[in-house]
Amino acid sequence: MVYCLIPLQVIEGIMNAEGRELEVLVGLSSEICNVIPEDFVRGLEHNQIKESFIQRLVSALNSNMVPSAHCLGIRRVIVQHAIYMMECNPVYINCFKECQMMEALVRVERTPSRAENYRFFLGDAGIMEHNIPLSVLVARAKKLMGHEQL
Repeated sequence: MVYCLIPLQVIEGIMNAEGRELEVLVGLSSEICNVIPEDFVRGLEHNQIKESFIQRLVSALNSNMVPSAHCLGIRRVIVQHAIYMMECNPVYINCFKECQMMEALVRVERTPSRAENYRFFLGDAGIMEHNIPLSVLVARAKKLMGHEQL
């Protein structure tokens, strides 16, 4: 089954990676999910790793509540990945709820970092902002999970 091979290799990498490697792999997996969602979903379902993969994303988000300089984008790519997954298959919404993603999103919301809104740095100065701030991504993920802003 070639259609599942690349997403499965990336997914398996995510299950074991840490730090910058995890950030890169989650970003790649997120793009695969966005561009070829059918293959991504098939890979998770075929290998019966949906719940453990979602738990890994939530766990990685929880363990990166304080953004570190060596992987500033990890929270962004995890939240973006969760959004893509919930948009491509609404079944994932309940899985994220069961894994306490809402609580993790609230903690991300409470610990903003201006540095996370930049793509590139020159020394300590951010030089190119992301088009969408992390706070907007968090709000989108929370809305998908049924949390309405008051």
